[in-house]
Amino acid sequence: MPMPMRPPLIDDAKVLARYPFLPQSADHTRTLLSDNGISMEDLLSAAWLSDIRRKGDMRVKDSVLHDDGIEQRSGDLSTELGRMSESLSFLYAMMVACATFDERVTARWAEGESTRADKLLGNDTAIFEKVATTYLSNIRKETKAAEIIYSIPLTDFIELSPRISGDYWRLPNRPMKDGWIEMGPSTSENSQQRVARLIKERIREDLRNRCDERMEKIDEGFAEKLSEPVGAVLTILQSRSTLDFEAGEATRSDWPPCMEIAIKELSMGENLNHSGRVFLAAISAALGLEQEQCASFFQGAPDYNPETTKYQIGHVYDREYTPAGCSRLKMDGRCPVSPGDDPICDRPKMKHPLSYVWWKQRDRARQEEQENFKDEPMETANP
Repeated sequence: MPMPMRPPLIDDAKVLARYPFLPQSADHTRTLLSDNGISMEDLLSAAWLSDIRRKGDMRVKDSVLHDDGIEQRSGDLSTELGRMSESLSFLYAMMVACATFDERVTARWAEGESTRADKLLGNDTAIFEKVATTYLSNIRKETKAAEIIYSIPLTDFIELSPRISGDYWRLPNRPMKDGWIEMGPSTSENSQQRVARLIKERIREDLRNRCDERMEKIDEGFAEKLSEPVGAVLTILQSRSTLDFEAGEATRSDWPPCMEIAIKELSMGENLNHSGRVFLAAISAALGLEQEQCASFFQGAPDYNPETTKYQIGHVYDREYTPAGCSRLKMDGRCPVSPGDDPICDRPKMKHPLSYVWWKQRDRARQEEQENFKDEPMETANP
């Protein structure tokens, strides 16, 4: 069952800022932009909005780094500046996540925002029911033993509960009457918090759908303006130990062409320029290579000095430099690929060398899976 076509009216500016993911918040955000004369170009680059961008960056990074969601604490929502910061940082975070064109990032960002929403809604009695009827077809409550108990329609429960683990969420374990499922308290959460946990699933689904739509509309120029924060997010994602793949296990065949050409030039005694050297060290760090291995790439450089190289590489590793994105590499003359040279580089959503590694590994994993499937003996039914 989709979200209700006509969500209830919410016109409290504080609520719309605290929950900027709400469908009702879209008009509020547009009004903030219009009333303050802020264009999308301003949001991406205006100096006076740098704090908002910084907060938006942290929303994305927190969602990538932490499984328990984005920090719940909001700014001072009693002021217009505080409300603007909360709303626009959410918008900026969504744009950064979408500009990665990486489904891992958008999935983790949606998870982070929906987890934050779950925790906030579970304790917000003032607006809870309106938010609930924004995402559920209906909700009702009754008081039992001086405690409010919520019930939701069976259709909503059947759709959303299978995505949550635990015996509580299995239909036979929930009281049902006339098509309504009672969301009684558990040992650790009250009824409102149980419903909030269910709503989280629909918020996450809605955010992922919105990301998919927005990614279709992002053009090359817009993505290039976000290349720096996008690169930072991809670097963090690559360093996580719980990724779909281990970055440190990337084989030589997985490395992007821009990394390979830098290594090749150095091995041939060519003098790699500064941007090329920084990029090579930064992407080596992001891929989990040891500093000694990275240093070995530079041994053929005409000005090679072991101590200087060790110091400079250590500086890049310690400061966790972000590898340059594709657009920046092209500007610096560090992209060796022309259209048609590499099918992965030709993909519209390939905007960063770290994405190349993931695409390469994913394609290889799918190919191996298909080959294994072909090798499996066919089962025949008994006569």
